[in-house]
Amino acid sequence: MAWGITLHKGTQFGAINQFISLFICLGIILVAVTGFYLWWKRKPQKALGAPKAPPIANRKAFLLLIIGLGVLFPLIGVSLIVVWLVDWLIIQRIPVVKKFLNA
Repeated sequence: MAWGITLHKGTQFGAINQFISLFICLGIILVAVTGFYLWWKRKPQKALGAPKAPPIANRKAFLLLIIGLGVLFPLIGVSLIVVWLVDWLIIQRIPVVKKFLNA
């Protein structure tokens, strides 16, 4: 247990481990910030700019994968159901929100 705690804190292998972890964290932050920046540059005015959904024929394999992951990881399944309900009950029924999200 002590080995796991020091490994998790980053003190198990010394400064090398801390520098590697630092660069990984900085890389994740850089990907998130640049992704938001690139989306912001190309989104249309007064709209969210989300891409259109592909045709239903292309989504069957993806849907099976999502259902499988939802069964394998129940918390993911519950969160996907909540997001679907928000989309179905709120986004699709309120015209202003639907227009803003390009849904």
